[in-house]
Amino acid sequence: MNHMLRLLAMHRRFIVTGILVFFSLGFLLFFKENESFSPVLQGFIVGIAFFLVIPLLYSKMVIGEPIQNLGLQKGRFISGVLAVLLALIVACGIELGLVLMFPLFHEQYVFPGIVQTSFLWFIFYEIVLSSIVLSLYEVFFRGLIQSLWLKSFGIWAVVMQAAFFYGFFLLKGDFSWYKAPLLIFCPFAGYIAYRSRSLWYSFVASWIFIFLTDIFFLMYR
Repeated sequence: MNHMLRLLAMHRRFIVTGILVFFSLGFLLFFKENESFSPVLQGFIVGIAFFLVIPLLYSKMVIGEPIQNLGLQKGRFISGVLAVLLALIVACGIELGLVLMFPLFHEQYVFPGIVQTSFLWFIFYEIVLSSIVLSLYEVFFRGLIQSLWLKSFGIWAVVMQAAFFYGFFLLKGDFSWYKAPLLIFCPFAGYIAYRSRSLWYSFVASWIFIFLTDIFFLMYR
């Protein structure tokens, strides 16, 4: 018993962080929207709370570590840029191959109607909405899970965060062609964060990849 207590004490941060990760994902999986409010707005607010606010507060106030430990730091410039370029080239190649092999990818990658007809709404959609969603995924999966919780696993943390990302969308029933670009780039984003030691590079790369994807599908709509 004493030996077990010592082990728990030694790995307390790892255990507590793991509990937070599973609780957050579980809550989001089983969260039921109130029919009195917009489901999209509710999902947006809950996503910000669990994917952004809670990880930041947990790092700063609960375990008393700087938020830089979530990957919110400058990182390594050369390694980051090289990783971004490599990831974008390979990910774009994979996506193009999927488009050619699976016509449903092109057909089911659907934009909101107003985004397809209004340039201003398209800019707002890409710069504001996409940026917010991508930043949430970066902070939670590449930050809390990979950079803080599983950092000691090295390169395997990249694989493990991707497994959590895929599992979340699969269990949520949101494993669709519309989500394919996010799913494709998830391991690449993890690799970029690992090589650069910063979420800024993985966030920028993810945004560029999604932006290029949206431009491509709009051009051939």
